[in-house]
Amino acid sequence: MANAKNPVQAVQRTLDIVNVLKEREGARVTEIANEIGISKGTVHCHLATLEENGYVINEGNGYKLGLRFIDIAHHAKNRIDIHHIATKEVEALAEESGEMALFTVEERGEGICLHTAEGENAVQTEVYVGYRNGLYHTAVGKAMLAFMPPAKRDRIIEETEFEAISPKTITDETELRKELEQIREEGIAYNHGETIQGLVGVGTPIHDQDGGLYGAISIIGPARRMDEERLTGELPEMIRQAVNIIEINSTSL
Repeated sequence: MANAKNPVQAVQRTLDIVNVLKEREGARVTEIANEIGISKGTVHCHLATLEENGYVINEGNGYKLGLRFIDIAHHAKNRIDIHHIATKEVEALAEESGEMALFTVEERGEGICLHTAEGENAVQTEVYVGYRNGLYHTAVGKAMLAFMPPAKRDRIIEETEFEAISPKTITDETELRKELEQIREEGIAYNHGETIQGLVGVGTPIHDQDGGLYGAISIIGPARRMDEERLTGELPEMIRQAVNIIEINSTSL
């Protein structure tokens, strides 16, 4: 991730405060000051400005993020041209498969979840709209890595700090590149418990009319329900059909 050449300290402090409130799900002035290493007075001034504009609220026992961020998030999601089309198909995928379905895009070398839908038997995970994840250990992430321009893929891989999130996580660049080559040949990416042990996923990219990438969609579920036939046959076919509909409908955008 590139660093700003001339960062504005006041803006950075505000963003640090917002991130602390997000991570802690609310905090007091003293907690925030200790977390980011600035004075309580400075924290209070930033919070007062954020509160005046509706971005934080003071509940007496601490500050929390305000609902104004929902409005910002709504507009951020809607800048993705196919968001409404993909959302409809992800909902249909979840209903048909009975599992959880996701629509994810890439931004700044990370996968950003823009929509989730839960089928009748969907597992409960920490994935939510706005959830960020490395591309190297998810089905949607590897699907996007495999089909993005080579120069961009190389840059993202080179900047990736590989971490063994589970015993099955790929942490070797050579091994990852070999799998990405296979994904390009088959058009389907898999997550064999690389993010959460026992949870598997199938994903495929969504292309625009010029062959570029809009993002990717996937179905995830517990390994005990994903036998080989379902994982390599039934679910990929469902996803391919959904992507085909999205890509056809996107031609009218």
